[in-house]
This record gives sequence, C-alpha cells and structure tokens, in this order.
Amino acid sequence: MKVCEKVEGKGRTTYNEVADELVAEFADPNSNIGSPDPDNPNTQQYDEKNIRRRVYDALNVLMAMDIISKDKKEIQWKGLPRTSLSDIDKLKTEVIGLKGRIDKKSAYLQELQDQYVGLQNLVERNEQLYGSGDAPSGGVALPFILVQTRPHATVEVEISEDMQLVHFDFNSTPFELHDDSFVLKAMGFSGKEETDGTVALVANAVECSSASNVYGHRSPQPARPNGIRPRTSPPIPGILKGRVKHEH
Repeated sequence: MKVCEKVEGKGRTTYNEVADELVAEFADPNSNIGSPDPDNPNTQQYDEKNIRRRVYDALNVLMAMDIISKDKKEIQWKGLPRTSLSDIDKLKTEVIGLKGRIDKKSAYLQELQDQYVGLQNLVERNEQLYGSGDAPSGGVALPFILVQTRPHATVEVEISEDMQLVHFDFNSTPFELHDDSFVLKAMGFSGKEETDGTVALVANAVECSSASNVYGHRSPQPARPNGIRPRTSPPIPGILKGRVKHEH
C-alpha cells in the first residue's frame, strides 16, 4: 500500500526514489511505524535490503495489474482499475454461462453413474440366474439400440449389403431410438424410479418380452442385429438420431 501511495502521489518516479524514501521513513525513530520488538525499542526496526526487495516486488505486482507502467527506469502511474456497469453485466453473463456448463457436466456425470450402476446390477442379476441354473438360452447383446414406435405402425426396413447401414421408413409415424442404458434405466437397473410415460412403456414391453434375456457380453464380440454399427465412443444420454441411407 505504501509503494502504491508513493507512486500515485508522484505520478512519475523511479524504483530508487521510492525505495530510498521508504527506507528513510522506516528507519526514522520518530515515524509512526512501531518497533518489531516492543520490549526493546532500540532494536533496529527494519532491514534496508529487505525493504528494497519488498519495494521491487510491490512494483512488479502493480505493473502486472496494469496500475503502473515502466519505461526503462522511469515508473509512471496509470491508475487503479475501475469496474463499469458494462463490465459487471459481462461478468454476470459469463457466470451464467459457466454455471450452465457445470450443470450440463453434472447431468452427464450423473448419467454415466446411472449407466455404471445399471450395468453392475445387470451383471449381478445374470450371475444369480446362472448360479440358480435357470439361465435362459440366448439373449440380447450389449450394446444395442431399441426402435420404438406405435404398436400398429407399418415399418419398412432396408439393410445395406455390407450390413453396416439400416434404413427405417416409418411412413410418417412418430418413432424414437433408445440406447441400452435408457432401457436398463427403464427396467429399474439404475436404482431410480422413473415416472415418464415413454420410459414406463419401454419397461413394460421389455419386461414382458425379454427382461430375463438381457446379457452384457464382453468377449467375444457378438454380431450386431440388423447391421447396426458398434459404438466406438461413450454413450450419449437421451434420444439418439437414426442414420438414413439416401439412394439419390
């Protein structure tokens, strides 16, 4: 603070000028600066080298904060930073944006945790089935994609020759695509109760048809049904977009 006050009062100065004045002030026994040892007032109060080193550090801090500028040996006062209303609004907008990013990352982290819990519960359930000797033959391999539409919809399916692309034509009927983590959550494997109507519909359909036939295979990799590409990146929460083959 004393270095800042010195430079502000002078406008233009040098390091030596500021350091010499502060050394003289700190060394003056009549100054208002107290002795470091109250029991021994005659003790040397401050070390001159230490004062000059502190002045040098303080000037570097002021320069880094753009409060002063330095041209060779001359130091010039520029002024303390002032925050305008526009700067405050900009900072508020930045804070809102950062909070939004944190919320998105938190939601994605929660989704990954739910997927992990779901897979762990699935493995535990399968181990119990195999241990009881009541394991069914066959199953649904992970990962998979569930195509959901209305019960009476007419769906046309075309598969490319290399079995890498599937074209679904729902004839203007609404449809949704769900990944395996969505289905496991709908079946209650994530440990959370779902209230969404779509989730409940998926859960009922899976439970009635193949709830006991969902298995998490790791090795060897099974063939994907309907030629759907295997996932090579982490699962994306929510509804996936279908890939459509355009002939023309």
